[in-house]
Amino acid sequence: MIDRLRKEFFDIRSGEWPKAIGLSVYFFLVIAIFWVLKPIKRGLVISYFGEHPIRMAGWVLSGAQAEQLGKVLNMVVAFAVVGLFTWLVRRYARHYLILIFCGVFGALFLFFGSIIHQIEALGSAAVWSFYVTGDIWTTVMVATFWSFANDLNTGNQAERLYGIVGLGGVVGGFVGATMVSGLVEQVGRSSLIFACLVPTVAIGLLAVWIHRRECQTATDTPCCPEEDAVLDHEEENAFLEGGKLVFQSRYLLGIAAVLGLYEMVSNIVDFQLAVIVEQQITAAAERDAFFGVVGQATSLVSIGVQLFATSFVMKRYSVKVALLFLPIAILAGTIGFVALPTLAFVGFMSVSDNALNYSINQSAKEALYTPTTQDEKYKAKSFIDMFIQRAAKVASVALNLGLTALVITDARWLSLAVGVLLVAWIVVIRFLGRQYEARKEADEPAFATA
Repeated sequence: MIDRLRKEFFDIRSGEWPKAIGLSVYFFLVIAIFWVLKPIKRGLVISYFGEHPIRMAGWVLSGAQAEQLGKVLNMVVAFAVVGLFTWLVRRYARHYLILIFCGVFGALFLFFGSIIHQIEALGSAAVWSFYVTGDIWTTVMVATFWSFANDLNTGNQAERLYGIVGLGGVVGGFVGATMVSGLVEQVGRSSLIFACLVPTVAIGLLAVWIHRRECQTATDTPCCPEEDAVLDHEEENAFLEGGKLVFQSRYLLGIAAVLGLYEMVSNIVDFQLAVIVEQQITAAAERDAFFGVVGQATSLVSIGVQLFATSFVMKRYSVKVALLFLPIAILAGTIGFVALPTLAFVGFMSVSDNALNYSINQSAKEALYTPTTQDEKYKAKSFIDMFIQRAAKVASVALNLGLTALVITDARWLSLAVGVLLVAWIVVIRFLGRQYEARKEADEPAFATA
């Protein structure tokens, strides 16, 4: 029975298990840190700007509205990070790249762990700095992880392995969110941020081990560079090189569109959640804990989907079908929230959105990169994941703030804009599904004979 279930849901070959487990643990650590940082940074910003609202051009932006401005700041920082990422990719092999980022974030965790207990007294610049650091961890470390994983796997391997790899991420999300919801009121924010140092060091060591093992044992991976190898590159502007690759390819533009449309929809849902939380929960620690509970529920649902749906759907049906799960679920959640705009239901809507995004949608979306070139896996992907993603958030910020200031007084009616975006999203998914299958069929024979 166990063998049958393993065959049906995780059809992983015996020689692939070390790589699958290694990548799964790596992703577990990345997402665990993400879910420690996310509730803290959101609770901090909503609490601080709830008491110290931003006054700008006649607007008074407090709490959830102020957080929307943080997403604009994140886009500006992300553009700089894209340039840095591309510059580093030109010069360092994939595992060294990960070690560099682990070192940078380790230093930041030491710094913020030391000042977080008094960060509100230090002013808005300190609050925004921590908010951006938490966001850039997600931007850089998740994008780097998937570039690393896509570099090690073909399309067929991704369809077999990414179920178990993604499972590590959603379990990590549950662990990280549980730490915050269960401990933040007892041990404080500082201890939780210091605790992020241990998994950060482990990520660097694990990346080196996976890289060296694959270079020694793999015979059919698309790319296994020597330790001192770096990607070929032309001397172009590091800030624009990835964007040039994206705009030269309809396929990469399609991936960018799917990500951008999701981010716009998701940010509308996230804004609705923040508005309801700000209105109905007043204590700062209680807000941190509530966001942690939402993270726990998200992770539990993600684990179930990742165990029993992701690999099964991707192998039995297609990547295209897997990508359609999320927009359909968001449509159902949006209709429900319009009918019942309560704290419980907006939490449910957020959970269903994020749970499917972190599980089946992410695994399917990342599989789209496997039949691409190495430059596209790193440079184009970093541009999409770091800049396009943030630019889409900024577009939704303008939508959220503009509509709530000028047209809509009840945040639930923002859901009407979601319907328009969902139609475009589904159309792009259909295009990408056809392109992916064609590219995968053309790509696999080359890897098989490599």
